[in-house]
Amino acid sequence: MMEEQSDDENSEPTPKKIKREWVKSYSNKAMEMMKKMGYENDKGLGKSNQGRLDPIIAVQQDGRRGFGLKLDAAHLAAGQWDPNCEELEMPETFEWLTNVGSNASHYAMDQLMRSVVFGKRKSTLDDETRYCNPAVLHDILTAKSAFDDLNDYEKRRARSRCNPFETIRSSIFLNRAAVKMANIDSMCDYMFTNPRDLEGRPLVDPKDLLYFTDMCAGPGGFSEYVLFRKLWEAKGFGFTLRGANDFKLEKFFAASPESFDTYYGIKDDGNIFDDQNQDSLNEYIRRHTPDGVHFAMADGGFSVEGEENIQEILSKQLYLCQFLTALKILRKNGNFVCKVFDLFTPFSVGLIYLMYKCFHQIAIIKPNSSRPANSERYLVCKYKQEDTSAITNFMNKINIMLNEERDSDNDILEIFDANEIAADADFIHYIIDSNNAIGKKQIVGLRKIATFAKNTELKETRQSEVRQECLKRWVLPDKLRQAPEIKPTDRLLEELLVDWWQDRSWLNFAPNEMNNVAALSNTVQNVRDWIFMPIGREETNINSCSLFMCKSRGNLLRYTEHKKWELVETSFEVQARSIFFGQIVFEFYGEGRTIQRVPALHIIDGICLGGIDIRRRPLCDRISMCDKYARSLNKPYKKERSCGPLRSKPFFRLQDMNAFFSEMRHYVLKDNSQRFGFSLDDNKFFVPGSILMLCELNQSYVSAKSRSRNQVYYFNTKNKESYYKDNIPSKKTSEIFASFRQSYARRALWKWTNLRQVEEHADEDNPKILFRSHFIKFIADKLAHA
Repeated sequence: MMEEQSDDENSEPTPKKIKREWVKSYSNKAMEMMKKMGYENDKGLGKSNQGRLDPIIAVQQDGRRGFGLKLDAAHLAAGQWDPNCEELEMPETFEWLTNVGSNASHYAMDQLMRSVVFGKRKSTLDDETRYCNPAVLHDILTAKSAFDDLNDYEKRRARSRCNPFETIRSSIFLNRAAVKMANIDSMCDYMFTNPRDLEGRPLVDPKDLLYFTDMCAGPGGFSEYVLFRKLWEAKGFGFTLRGANDFKLEKFFAASPESFDTYYGIKDDGNIFDDQNQDSLNEYIRRHTPDGVHFAMADGGFSVEGEENIQEILSKQLYLCQFLTALKILRKNGNFVCKVFDLFTPFSVGLIYLMYKCFHQIAIIKPNSSRPANSERYLVCKYKQEDTSAITNFMNKINIMLNEERDSDNDILEIFDANEIAADADFIHYIIDSNNAIGKKQIVGLRKIATFAKNTELKETRQSEVRQECLKRWVLPDKLRQAPEIKPTDRLLEELLVDWWQDRSWLNFAPNEMNNVAALSNTVQNVRDWIFMPIGREETNINSCSLFMCKSRGNLLRYTEHKKWELVETSFEVQARSIFFGQIVFEFYGEGRTIQRVPALHIIDGICLGGIDIRRRPLCDRISMCDKYARSLNKPYKKERSCGPLRSKPFFRLQDMNAFFSEMRHYVLKDNSQRFGFSLDDNKFFVPGSILMLCELNQSYVSAKSRSRNQVYYFNTKNKESYYKDNIPSKKTSEIFASFRQSYARRALWKWTNLRQVEEHADEDNPKILFRSHFIKFIADKLAHA
């Protein structure tokens, strides 16, 4: 398989790039000899480091021109460029092609296989005029050939000066691919980062994550954009070739990469041509989200230097495999975007037609951020049909056949009945119009570069204005990319806590310990206003409930009993700018002598999660956000896990205390002792040693149920005001529901010192010790008199 890569061409030749080109002309051995004689990089030769810094440039051949050849100006221009030919369209317009009443499940494998046409492997596009204007194809190939006489430096320099959109570059991101995705998302009304159904309703439940996959996309620009837009409320799965073009998550400066999970298939090489890799990627995704991802992105490409005119032929299997994998991993109504190049051959058009049959709508778009002189464009597919298995299985079969014929002179030239395509007038008109329109734009772009290469004094004057307009339309900040600042602990705390920073006494509030029935009675007025969570045994100070703060990647701090923030030595993958209440516990799997344990971080409640402030949301909303945050960051099925698991504490209503204990069971630990264990959702369990209780309401409010309306309402015990649950004025929400600080200050703890306290039939008549039976009776009495 040829090497995949994002289309991340650097916009202009900087001095550093030029120097790198010079260095290429000198052997490593020569450089080693110079270093032995005292040469240092970026220092001149000589006793006092005097002398020139740059090596003398070796004479290099320019492009494919003969040695000493002087170019003819007319040949270089490849046709003069007329400024009036270029039209700037902001925002870009495009049309959707709607699949009216056609179902992908209607096709059968034998029917589809009869459409496959074999032939001799092609080496030219000159005769591929079935789906475009012959003159357009001829002019594209001619204009591309004109660049054979230019070297890479000349082309880059001319391109950077003539493209109106060039100075946008990569904006705040790792590369230009991220900006392209921002452009495409904006063009398509944010159908990727904010997907909606045909009626305009959100397709993602607020409690659920937005799941996506990024294929053939190293170093990861597409994903950096999505995570920039969605933060940790999206979870991504990355699949690309291992090696030089792998994901570079450490270079994600615009977004935190903790919500991104890289996977390389069962072969562990990221080769998308391998059907076993495709299937294992699908299985891996389905373990996290059974329905599949909400959208998939694909940005595959490889070097075609010297063979630019047949890029489409060389890319045919890459097109196929990206389309095929998307069909495997997408859920119903999922969306897809994929980079493609020319679409002139029957093979490519047949692929587009199959995708057209699998989705409600498709579009072929050329975003402004994609350089006009290249053949790049994007296929966008909207709302995947429920059953596409027939076409998926057929495409899978075609891929296996291509793998078998890779070293042969024979090839698959067509994969769908040309007569059926021709009979679909809407599709045929769409493909031809798209090829002609994008082709004409490309011809203009190529001729413009040639003209600018001829005349180095020419410059595009609209670049600054265009940059401002595009960044505004794509909702991107107008600033340079920079690494996140690692701030001192106190400074970051001040930013995160805001108005809670000045009075920090609440940080040191201890829980109200409920050692007996009297303490319980004084704490809980209304059972329905409280929830509880099982807390670990707190074997050491490290395992006690604490406040945690993440300053930067791999830099998690814990607030200790000594009123200091100390580094957590156990590795957990937590996003920067997070501060929450939690506990490190041991999770177990297995039993007895074979039992294994792993440290895990359980989140109880949150203040700020990855920069999202949740402190004043109602308690249950905060817990729901903590659960979503933990699911986004946790990687439970990672083959090589370097971090402990992260999860949100399970919580229960206080009135369900008896049901909670009924679900627990005895587990045998390694020392042969028995403990009550709470089962988790991945065949693990942990051993609680106490219960933490949190109140949903502020201290002046209690909930009650109206007998006349049969509705819950909240009653202020001080001023006697009341508000029905479904009719609370927005300005009263923060007054009724407890913020994090209020819940934290009122938290109550029931800690048992031995198993007898929580055994079902233990009924001790000791008012100084709180037993499970006391607790259950107290709850029953409260509910009976409510």
